Amino acid sequence: MDELINRVEQSGLVQLDLSRLAAAIPQADLDLAPVLWQGLALREKEYRAWLKELDLASFDGCAVALHCSAEATIPAWAWMLATAALSPVAHSVHGCAPQDLGGLLLLSIVEKLDLEIYRDARVVVKGCGPHTGPAPLMRLIERLRPVVKSLMFGEPCSTVPIYKRPRS
Repeated sequence: MDELINRVEQSGLVQLDLSRLAAAIPQADLDLAPVLWQGLALREKEYRAWLKELDLASFDGCAVALHCSAEATIPAWAWMLATAALSPVAHSVHGCAPQDLGGLLLLSIVEKLDLEIYRDARVVVKGCGPHTGPAPLMRLIERLRPVVKSLMFGEPCSTVPIYKRPRS
C-alpha cells in the first residue's frame, strides 16, 4: 500500500485561522441598565458603588461587551469608569452590543498580530468560522499585504486568491 502524502503540508502554505485565535478568548458582557436610576439616568455616587461591588472574577481574561440595553443616554465618564474597573482583569473592553463583540474582538486580534511570522509567506486565511462581518478581514488584508508573498482565502484545498506580490 502506498504511503499517503499530505500535499497541503508540503505546499509551504501558512494557515491563519482567526476564529481559532478568537475562540481562545472567552467573551462576557456588562449591561449598565440595572444601575440606571428610574431606568433613565446614572447617578455618579450609586454608579461608582455598583462598580466597586461588581464581581470582577466573572470578567477575568474575557473580552467584554460593555453596553446599556435600556433606552438611556449614558455619559462618557460612565463608559470610562466601567472600563477602568474592568481593565485590570479583562482581556479587553469594547463598547458594543454583545452580538457585535465577535467582530470587534477579531479586529483587536488582527491589530495585534505579529506580522513577522508571515513575512514572505504564502498565507491562507481560513474561511470557516463564525461570520463577524467584513471589517476584521479588510483590516487583515491591509496589515498583511505589505509583508506576504501571496494571500488567499478559504481552505488550502480550495482557495480564492486575494493578493500576489509582483515579481521584481
